[in-house]
Amino acid sequence: METGTFGYSKLEMEKIKSEIGTSISRLTEEIASSCKEHSTDKANFFFQQALLVGKIGRIIEDLSSAKQEDVQTHFLSSLFLHDCFRFLNKGRVESMHFVTGPQVGNISILDRIIDLPLKIQTFVFAKAEDVAVRKTLIYLSKCEHRLQGCFHIHPGVGIGSTMPSGVDLRLQGTLDRGGYKAIGAIFSRDGYIRFYSSFDFEIQIYGKGVEKIDGKIYRITEIS
Repeated sequence: METGTFGYSKLEMEKIKSEIGTSISRLTEEIASSCKEHSTDKANFFFQQALLVGKIGRIIEDLSSAKQEDVQTHFLSSLFLHDCFRFLNKGRVESMHFVTGPQVGNISILDRIIDLPLKIQTFVFAKAEDVAVRKTLIYLSKCEHRLQGCFHIHPGVGIGSTMPSGVDLRLQGTLDRGGYKAIGAIFSRDGYIRFYSSFDFEIQIYGKGVEKIDGKIYRITEIS
């Protein structure tokens, strides 16, 4: 379940907002009733309660809006993730590629694999050529595209094999310092995928063939 403000799901947050609205309506009725009874103290009591509930509601609205504006949402199709897995899982050595796609505001669609010439490829390590990386980033800039992701594969199987290594985290830091708000994705040899980054983001998968396991961990369920 996707979480929203304060760790609650979006559905739970909407329920809380509805309850706040109901409380304010009830308190407003109590204020009106107290005024008709000429009970100043009673009317003032309910008025102060209504002010407090209203302030809480405004804080929740402001935090929800800020979170929605700040969080980048990445849409990927299950077919695209199958393509990424086949690309990365061709041989026994590690492999990697960049990802790009359209972006509008805080919504991006990752749909294009950008192949990178690799100067080092071993069973546990892969490194792209620096010149090739620079040329690729310049090319994307000329096409008015952004670097959206850096995907690679680890040796081994299972969720545990998708944990980012120190090298992976250093690469993420390098991209951050360069101003590239790109996410990372690590595949296992049996189709698990872990998305990660140094900033908050959301993942939305379109289509069947990829199931959500937990948080930002997924698994390819139909490998052809």
